[in-house]
Amino acid sequence: MIRFTRSLTGLVAGAFFTASIVGCAGGTDAETAQDETLDTTSEVVSAEFPGGAAEVMNFIAGQVTYPESARADGVEGKVFVEFTISESGAVTNAHVIESLHPALDSAAVAAAMAMPNWAPATKEGKAIATTITLPVMFRL
Repeated sequence: MIRFTRSLTGLVAGAFFTASIVGCAGGTDAETAQDETLDTTSEVVSAEFPGGAAEVMNFIAGQVTYPESARADGVEGKVFVEFTISESGAVTNAHVIESLHPALDSAAVAAAMAMPNWAPATKEGKAIATTITLPVMFRL
């Protein structure tokens, strides 16, 4: 089993995959939230795509269609998409955090939203939501 805790490099064309845990501190007390963030004794298992890290990149590569408008403009590069893996493992709230071209941005978000459910992240055995940032490569 591959577990993402901070980052995984060297997947496809130097792409990296980061996952960060979205915690709920249970109240509005800033001190409680800070204590929750500093807790290093809790076991956190990051979300996992079916088949692991390499498969998520393969899936995205298979889903992305290079938009003709971007191809005509000769645009290449990375679009960074951020999304949430919910407690049930569903991909939600996909949006671009580093844009390249409007058509490429849309293609990257559509590919992220097409992903099947992940195994959700867990903290102390309980499923929690996780935010993932994924680079989507576009090469002509």
